[in-house]
Amino acid sequence: MTAASVPRIRTRKPKVRSGCATCKSRRIKCDEGRPTCARCQKTRLPCKYDYDQSRTQDGFLPVSNSSDAGSQIAPGVRSHDFEGHEVFYFDLFRNVVVHNLSQNGYKNFWTRTVLRESLRDECVRDCVLGSGALCRAMMDQIHRLKQPGAKFLWMVPTDAINPINTRYHRDALQFYTTAISKFRRRILLEGSSITPRTILIISILFIVFEAMQGNTETIDRLMHSAILALESSLSGSMTFGSRLPPTLDDEGVREADYFLARLSGFNSLLSPFYPAILRNKAYQRTWLCRDAIPSSDQSTQQIEHNFERHTTYMLFWCFRTVQTKLFNNPTDFMKFQEEQTLAIDQSEIWCEFLESKVEQEKDPVRCWSWKIMLVEAKMFNIYAHYRHDPEECEAMWDSQLPICREVIALAESVLQEGSPLTGTLPPLFEDKLQPMLRSLTCKCRNYNIRSRALALCQKLSGPWFENKAMVVGMKILIELEEQQRDASGFIPYRSRLRWSISSWNDDRTELRMVLTGVVFTGHRKELTIRKDESIDDMIANISKQVSSQ
Repeated sequence: MTAASVPRIRTRKPKVRSGCATCKSRRIKCDEGRPTCARCQKTRLPCKYDYDQSRTQDGFLPVSNSSDAGSQIAPGVRSHDFEGHEVFYFDLFRNVVVHNLSQNGYKNFWTRTVLRESLRDECVRDCVLGSGALCRAMMDQIHRLKQPGAKFLWMVPTDAINPINTRYHRDALQFYTTAISKFRRRILLEGSSITPRTILIISILFIVFEAMQGNTETIDRLMHSAILALESSLSGSMTFGSRLPPTLDDEGVREADYFLARLSGFNSLLSPFYPAILRNKAYQRTWLCRDAIPSSDQSTQQIEHNFERHTTYMLFWCFRTVQTKLFNNPTDFMKFQEEQTLAIDQSEIWCEFLESKVEQEKDPVRCWSWKIMLVEAKMFNIYAHYRHDPEECEAMWDSQLPICREVIALAESVLQEGSPLTGTLPPLFEDKLQPMLRSLTCKCRNYNIRSRALALCQKLSGPWFENKAMVVGMKILIELEEQQRDASGFIPYRSRLRWSISSWNDDRTELRMVLTGVVFTGHRKELTIRKDESIDDMIANISKQVSSQ
């Protein structure tokens, strides 16, 4: 037998019979450190030994000593509570829910901060498991919605009559209500000492759970309460964007700070489902920042963070101007003009900077990200030219039609077939493109532009309850306004409509939609839309009624 044909005998290493269960499952060497081995401490995974030898007397997983703010969250997670079906729910949250939420950015928060805190904080853990169980309950629902013949305008939860999904929904509600109870007890016990960081993380997870089901009334209350709680916890000594210590190395929580601000601001301005937030005065003390401009020597990550800071502060400048108009608040016109000049200057700087990035970028993924930012920058440039007079404001939008066309072309190239935002399940929260497209749909008077914007909103809606309803309502708004277009080709500003009020019936099969005139002339139209209704037939019937009057 030749040497080449002699079989090689591999040396075998003895199987690891000791060590923690986590290292065994990962098939890596364990140093058997007690109560937590070095590898589990480094990765912050639950460290459990056979026969539970490493448990502390109170049954809690040890929390590593960390210098960041996460160590301020005191309650631990019991190792024996994170087993069985809960592991399945945690994996669904980590692999499905987090993947969906991360499509729109804020990856540090979802993939690092939330998952880490779920192993260190009881309330966070229960929120995570509840969202994971709810994700499983929705899977069959979404599959049914995609079947041939399913032509409903929005998805109505039917799990109560489906025995297969009842268990998942029951588990989801049990985890969620437990998290709420624990959080309330903690607030009562800790009072004003509870950190803004804790309020921020848990409030966002509560919002996620409710948003998955489309419970807009509850989301409105949650966002309103979270903003008030954050303000009171700061005792008025800090303003938006500076809730966290500047030395804190926790980018994920900084992302969450912007996320909650943008979510509440855009929802209050562009959705009729959130009336409470629009009356909130918590952000009226927030002024435009002067340092949120780009620099060529910054890294891509720094540019993105700087841009998010710029657009968020721009959002709340718009928020204040709308509040002033709606509630007749007193206006300091000198201060307004000073800020408007700054807003226009900064938005033009960002537009020019991002246009050069799009032209120079060779990497298609990075170019895709620059385009999304450029859509935002161009739209905020339009917002910056705000006029207090309604007729002047309408004329302002008409003067910006060339920019509106550029925005639509950019957005269409971003959301073309195969886009990460539309290739799988569109993200539950989309606070970059979707608000810009909704604004174009409702504000612009050019039928072609607003119709294209609405089509893109449809692409981003996915199965999500609120997004589906918004698309339906905006389509009706467009068609009703189009019936008022005069011989000159414009919709008179006194005929413009605002979707001001919405409500659902008990089983959410009917949507009540109230449209009022943008100019307060007493013009009001109330509609009821059924989930199985044909919008085209409904619009045709309304047109007949209008023509016969």
